Amino acid sequence: MNAAEFKDKILDLRPHYSDKYRSMIDSISIKQERLGKGNIASFGAYYQTFMYACIIGMRLGKPKYFDKGEKSAEFAPIYKWKPTQIRDYIILMLFNRSKSYGYDWMDLENANNEVIVSFLQAFEQEMEGYANRGFEYLLNKWENERVTFVSPTVFVDILQGLDNQ
Repeated sequence: MNAAEFKDKILDLRPHYSDKYRSMIDSISIKQERLGKGNIASFGAYYQTFMYACIIGMRLGKPKYFDKGEKSAEFAPIYKWKPTQIRDYIILMLFNRSKSYGYDWMDLENANNEVIVSFLQAFEQEMEGYANRGFEYLLNKWENERVTFVSPTVFVDILQGLDNQ
């Protein structure tokens, strides 16, 4: 498999998130103000919320994998995520951490199809794990520090808060 085909396989992935975060994701992802929503700032589109949760999870350092039988929902394929710079940053961060989930990404260039399929499953699982860890963190903030979500720079504020932990 050449590099372009490998990239396409990654961009075709459709990661999942835990259903238990759905209500919060709905609340912080809707762009327009809705009756009863108050002055809650939004992260943007659903896939942007997923990307930000993934970055928060990476910054926290430990993925939170799905429990056996846990209900999940599928996100949009990665190739639709924008801004592409953030999407690509997440992909590169996951490549950079690939040894922690059993792969040296430099060795994938000459890998057979079976290894590539296995890597893609592990890659997606790691992405989901970091996003779920970020969602868990956001849910705690949502339930206990909702005022955090009033700021139009909520994502930056949350990341800066992680630096102070």
